[in-house]
Amino acid sequence: MKQYTKILADYLSDLKYEDIPAEVLERAKLVTLHTIGAALSSMRSKSAQDIIRIAKTLGGGGVEATIIGDGTKVGVANAVLATGTMADLLDWEDCAWTGHPSAGAVPASLAVAEAYHKSGKDYLTALVGCYDIYQRVAMAVQPSDERFEQGWGLHCWQIFAPTAAAGKLMGIKGDKMNQLLGTAAHMTPVAINVIHSSFSDFYHFTHGLTAQLGVECSLITEAGISTLMNSLEDDGGYYLGVSDQCDWDWYDKDLGKRHMIMELMMKNWPVNMWIQTPMDLIDKLYRKHQFDPDSIASIEVSPYIPERSEEAPADGYASLVRAQFSIPFCMAMYLKGPKVGYDWLDAKYLNDPAILELASKVHGVGETSLIPHNFDKFQKGSYPVYGMKITMQDGTVYEETMQFPKGHPQNDYTRQECIDVFKLATSDVMSEEKQNALCDFIFNIENVEDMSEVAKYITL
Repeated sequence: MKQYTKILADYLSDLKYEDIPAEVLERAKLVTLHTIGAALSSMRSKSAQDIIRIAKTLGGGGVEATIIGDGTKVGVANAVLATGTMADLLDWEDCAWTGHPSAGAVPASLAVAEAYHKSGKDYLTALVGCYDIYQRVAMAVQPSDERFEQGWGLHCWQIFAPTAAAGKLMGIKGDKMNQLLGTAAHMTPVAINVIHSSFSDFYHFTHGLTAQLGVECSLITEAGISTLMNSLEDDGGYYLGVSDQCDWDWYDKDLGKRHMIMELMMKNWPVNMWIQTPMDLIDKLYRKHQFDPDSIASIEVSPYIPERSEEAPADGYASLVRAQFSIPFCMAMYLKGPKVGYDWLDAKYLNDPAILELASKVHGVGETSLIPHNFDKFQKGSYPVYGMKITMQDGTVYEETMQFPKGHPQNDYTRQECIDVFKLATSDVMSEEKQNALCDFIFNIENVEDMSEVAKYITL
């Protein structure tokens, strides 16, 4: 059998800025802007303020980086804890087919590049490389349907993105990079289903915690450890901790030619990945017909997706995550709630009578589409087709179907569209002058000699 850990370690060690195609570098810039926007959009929420306070309590050190938005410098891993959590709070950051690597990849890359005074080219190279490592590991170890129900490891393989990014920027190479991937494998959280079945808000904090841990693994490996080689192999045992199978070919399939950052979905809405297309559909139908939300009799959305299409609870939603993962809630928020952005984090809407009444009119219909059954589609660049039927009280019907939501690689953002979403996300916390300055910095980041400059652009 091939030595897959070594193959990935050597690839990341040897990856150079000059090796990366122009369109991939452009995508890295878009992903950077999009993720920073998602983090900044959460700034006024209680959860964001809590994690910022915790990061400050954990304190600084010899190598420090900036907490996005707040501007305080703390130890580099603690900065990543705060920013990584914030990046996921609105569920607005980019999405891979296996989770949210951006919530760890971008905060870790920014913080380590700042702390170690790396160049903008170094930053882009590490960011591109860490997605290649993360997504290959994640795809290789996707579990069977039976194992999926026991616990899907979204927050398990998450650790490989920030670990790979931090290690690359710290200059870890060769056997030490092999060891670093081993630390990520051994520090992978255990997958248990309760984090998903309970829809706990702790789900968002796991992204910051695994990102922090990835940086700490890199610091330890940089200092020096013994052995711990080849942890991804069959006898290394990594996949057995998170899955019941391994598709070994994913580790090196088209490595160096197929850059995984190009296969992210740039989420157009601050909701779960599975609700992006329904959001595009309701937006399209409403803009076209300008119907009165109070005159709606029913909204039918197909296919039926378990844990996304359930009827709205009469007594409201028990957690923010449960609401973010609910098609009925998100449809109601679009039609009756505040503008898209930070206010979607306001807990008062979870039990708002007007929101709940409209949400009760939204129903999942059609064939059942199970999440694990769609990974084959994702790997082939496809996506489920959604349909929406809005029936008004007077009998008028509006219908639409769609396959690829805006931001999917098959319906990709332009640079301007990405900027527009960033400005929407940050409009409540940043002046237009600061928004434009940050955009200019990111889209010219290859010319930056010292990434410590980023601090002034990400501080409100």
